[in-house]
Amino acid sequence: MSAPAPAAPATAATSATPPSTPRRRPPLGFADVANIFVKMRRASNKAKAKASTKPWHIHSSSGAEPQSHPGALEGASELRQPLQHRDVFICHDAVNAGQLLRATRNVLVEEAEFVGANALVDEQWDCTICGPKHRRNGTFKVEILYSASATQSDRADPHRPVALDKIKGVPGLMTVTKRIP
Repeated sequence: MSAPAPAAPATAATSATPPSTPRRRPPLGFADVANIFVKMRRASNKAKAKASTKPWHIHSSSGAEPQSHPGALEGASELRQPLQHRDVFICHDAVNAGQLLRATRNVLVEEAEFVGANALVDEQWDCTICGPKHRRNGTFKVEILYSASATQSDRADPHRPVALDKIKGVPGLMTVTKRIP
């Protein structure tokens, strides 16, 4: 192993120059800022497309046949009033379809109470999420069609939709901007 070479003695020529400063980046121009925004939009669109397997239309349903909660039919009367409600929601950034489905079902529960019933049986729902194909701002249009039969029952209504495990949504933080009954 050899010893490191001794440092050269400082001369007047080398000590007179100031130490080098780090180079400063030139200020961003208008085109540079525009390119940053384009890249951000592309990254956002890619993230939205990867958020679900079908980015333009997502359809989910409770099934082909009407369903009732376990035990709901046992204490129910035979007299039934068919009810149906359609809601359209405009949501930003994401869709929590379970929450929207509960809101639509609550409207049916209120209609059932109006006709003198206290429970819903034979429930069926369809949910379609459209967007954001032509909506650059990330809005989704959600259409929910919920049908059920209102009846009198000895048992309390569970206040939750049937087949809630079959609902599909778009992950993220949802903001509902409009509800069209």
